[in-house]
Amino acid sequence: MEEAAPTLAETVNHPLLWLGAITVLVVILVQSVIYLRAAKAAAAEAGMPAKQVRTAFRAGGVSAIGPSIAVCLVALALLPLFGNPSTITRIGLIGSAAYETIAANLALGTMGSGLGDPSVDGNMLVTMLLALAIGGSGWMVVTLVMTPIMKRSMAAGTSTKTARKRSARWAVLPTAALIGAFFTMGLKEVAASFDGAIVFGTSALIMLVLTLLAKRLNKPILLEFALGAAMIAAIAVGYFIS
Repeated sequence: MEEAAPTLAETVNHPLLWLGAITVLVVILVQSVIYLRAAKAAAAEAGMPAKQVRTAFRAGGVSAIGPSIAVCLVALALLPLFGNPSTITRIGLIGSAAYETIAANLALGTMGSGLGDPSVDGNMLVTMLLALAIGGSGWMVVTLVMTPIMKRSMAAGTSTKTARKRSARWAVLPTAALIGAFFTMGLKEVAASFDGAIVFGTSALIMLVLTLLAKRLNKPILLEFALGAAMIAAIAVGYFIS
């Protein structure tokens, strides 16, 4: 007689899933400490003043407030679908509700089900999480492979004019990639609905105003709060208009 599949309620809070979630969080904390120490060491080698280093860390911390709030909202949306430990794991690694929900629906669709469908059982949940993990590993593998290559290219000899130009191009590449990625995501939301355009315009306007004020008043500290303030205001506007 075939054994019945475990129910969704029996699986979503399974101890092994909690173990995986806690392991992910520990790894993230360890990585944060390593990166923090590496950044301080690199700043010392580059001759950056301690005050400038503190300013950079403070700006990064303030700028992280907006994205953190967005991630918390994503987590609240995913909790009923994935359960507590799975949501903690996915949000800790990715943080993209769009990717998580689309990939989860595709995985469950191959088994004749979907997110929120009563037919989803424990086996389907585990299969879905495995599909999410495999799909999300792509950019991690690319980062692991490309980072040493870029580092070697940037560290190549700077004695020739060609080498200096190549190094400059590699320095511009990350900034261009970030601008392109965020502009593409923003443009997608603008095209999706008028509400999205309002949210996009609000965040852009606040960012522009704070940047101009920082330059006009000679208050660089305003730049540290610009990104966080723009994101928080955009989230608030999106909540009220929807």
